[in-house]
Amino acid sequence: MNFVQGIFLQVKKLATGSEDLDLSASPFVSVADCHSCATPCREEDHPHYPSHLKINQDRPLLYSVKPYTRHILISTGQDDWESHIDRDKDSLAFHLSKAIDEGQKRLKDTDDRDPEKILVTNSSRKAENWEGPGWQVIILPDQIIVNNVTPEQCNDFFEAFLRPAVGSISFQGVTTTSTDHNQQGIEVEAGKTAFRALRWLPKAVIMICSHKRRDKRCGVTAPILRKEFMRVLRSKDLYGDCEGDVEIWMVSHIGGHKFAGNVIVHKNEGMAVWYGRVEPCHSQAIVEATIERGEIIRELYRGSMNGSFDLQMKKTAW
Repeated sequence: MNFVQGIFLQVKKLATGSEDLDLSASPFVSVADCHSCATPCREEDHPHYPSHLKINQDRPLLYSVKPYTRHILISTGQDDWESHIDRDKDSLAFHLSKAIDEGQKRLKDTDDRDPEKILVTNSSRKAENWEGPGWQVIILPDQIIVNNVTPEQCNDFFEAFLRPAVGSISFQGVTTTSTDHNQQGIEVEAGKTAFRALRWLPKAVIMICSHKRRDKRCGVTAPILRKEFMRVLRSKDLYGDCEGDVEIWMVSHIGGHKFAGNVIVHKNEGMAVWYGRVEPCHSQAIVEATIERGEIIRELYRGSMNGSFDLQMKKTAW
């Protein structure tokens, strides 16, 4: 770590409350330990990004992600969206973001609770098991799927799923599958709404920022990365949406477009790791090191969801 990086980390620590991580210790590994590609990789070995993309190679990646507690993913079936999803009044993201802001203000006023950062992101995931007119929403790290959420229900959604502590909604004794349209779940009531909640079953998800209308770098790099991640996962018989499988979602803006490709790896143990400057040649290393062995590639590491390295968080896995 050079002097500039050291100063940067101290500033980030003061700003976010994050503790410095020992990047030389387990579970951190070097990208050099994960694969033996030449530098630069040969064109015949891996796909490459167009040379005209201006991807920042100088600014430190570490702690370029602000601390957050939950990630809300909306199943849209699309891989590009309006430039700012929280300003699109026709989208669920707009209404959810507003409900979260209002709900956290209520918590601050009534319970004196400091607001926790909750991310709201659109995803390319296609909704399953439709029962009504609303959107399907996935809540991580709680590993919960909620069907048919409408804009009018967003305040109730906050009270049902975002006000309680992470991991406090129990599916103990409930059997669910992602392919059975008659799957059983639990009902969670808040306000005038009875939500039906199901478990999110896959082993992990790889989220790739593909928000081209926000920044073309992610719009260009994401399809190339998706194809390479899919090739690696299929070679290991891991690709899919059932228990033990790994999904790939294209997602809307997650910050740091200058670091494209931007990837989040979320595992069902509650760990969410952010990577930047991901190139196709890193795909196999990320699958084998992070998804299969739980190791973090330090040269690509931007940060993580709160609690990702907390053993207590892992107890919330179903």
